[in-house]
Amino acid sequence: MNRREFLTGAAAVAGLGATGFGQAPAQAPAQGREGGRGGGGRGRGGPPANATPEKLARIEIMTLNHSNIIKLPWQEATPQRTLDIFDLPQYYVDVYGVRNVEFQSNDVAQDNNNPDLSYIRELRAKLDAAGAKAHQINIEIGTMAQMGPDGKAAALAGDARAAWLARAKKWVDLSPILGVTILMHNQGALTDDSKAGVTSLWKDLQDYATPKGVKISGETRGGGAPTAGNRGQGGAPAAPPPAAPAMSEKERLRYVWGILWECTVGSGGYTNLDFGGDTRFHTQQELHDAIKGLLPRNSGGMHTRVSPTWDLGTAIKYAESIGYKGRYTIEVNDDSAVRIVYNAILANLA
Repeated sequence: MNRREFLTGAAAVAGLGATGFGQAPAQAPAQGREGGRGGGGRGRGGPPANATPEKLARIEIMTLNHSNIIKLPWQEATPQRTLDIFDLPQYYVDVYGVRNVEFQSNDVAQDNNNPDLSYIRELRAKLDAAGAKAHQINIEIGTMAQMGPDGKAAALAGDARAAWLARAKKWVDLSPILGVTILMHNQGALTDDSKAGVTSLWKDLQDYATPKGVKISGETRGGGAPTAGNRGQGGAPAAPPPAAPAMSEKERLRYVWGILWECTVGSGGYTNLDFGGDTRFHTQQELHDAIKGLLPRNSGGMHTRVSPTWDLGTAIKYAESIGYKGRYTIEVNDDSAVRIVYNAILANLA
């Protein structure tokens, strides 16, 4: 992902408010429209939708969505940071009726090299008190492959590889404390130059994690032009990717998810399809092909949002029709945008 094609609340309402409800993306947006059955207000403080527990159990919310308002113990206080990280699980239950939480590693540890286990135990206690569960942590401990000055994306090697693997193993070891069963890495630039090295490193980590009941997943990133990959820090969007080289649509999609699939199969790892914004999948069929192609090794979740190039509701119905039973994880960066995707998911689950 060119970390990330964030949707702001304003953009979601003004430009994408009608997508995700079974309508064609080409139709004019209906600003401010709510799509969840039973409704529920938009924005912070709105009530949960009038939906069954079974439907709500299919939704997961990323802490990344609320990076601009979350208070972490090691952050300097600011007026906009009004939601304590320890109150977040109960907030998701009270406002959305959602009990599935996906953490960023930067919300779980101040130092990704040396996580504070006492802090993690306190987070677990707050999850338990709210009747919530953390299924996944997106570990931002450095990318597996970086784009070099020669334009090639060589995978980590030598001391850098060993250091990355040592950090990642610490996160595997702490996962049971938080109750997490999935760790999603940042593979960086997947190309024909890097895929063997990424596959090897991913396999080493998955082999270490499997006996501990932890899946190591990788997600679709970017729009086809290979980039180093980055997940926004503190809610900030990543820098724009470089201009994509001329390539066929088939080749572009190989960079979007084909090479990821090769690495997944070779490592014994798992996939986390990220739908992306308007740069990743240019048509409904492209998104559906990726859903089907990556489903056999799905880790249990997919990252969802809305887009002008495909319809979220149609994609959800397609995923359900081919047997997807996992969670739809909301990834945006504003409460009002969370509500839009939330309602779209609920409106299109059977």
